[in-house]
Amino acid sequence: MVFTPSATSSFSAGAVFWGMVWASVAKLDELARFMGFKHAKPRQKVLGWVNSHKVVTLLGTESFNYAVHGISSTLGVTFALGGTLVNLLFVSVVTPIWCRLGRLETH
Repeated sequence: MVFTPSATSSFSAGAVFWGMVWASVAKLDELARFMGFKHAKPRQKVLGWVNSHKVVTLLGTESFNYAVHGISSTLGVTFALGGTLVNLLFVSVVTPIWCRLGRLETH
């Protein structure tokens, strides 16, 4: 496969898009406070679920990723591959760290 500027841009765009999705998960507590739920902790609940259901999370995000961008377009596939890399990183490395840090904050 030849990486052209459009292919690498598509890969980067997919990685950045899914990075923004995971960053919004990190900000769920602030969003809940903004909406008026002062004592809600949705971030820990979501991260706990993701941490305990890693395979389901990856299957869901990748199903969504490839369903939206398809497999018929080269640029769509490279976009989805960028997202795949970020999803794999967040589900297998970052989320367990966030969960451990969250438990340290509550004790």
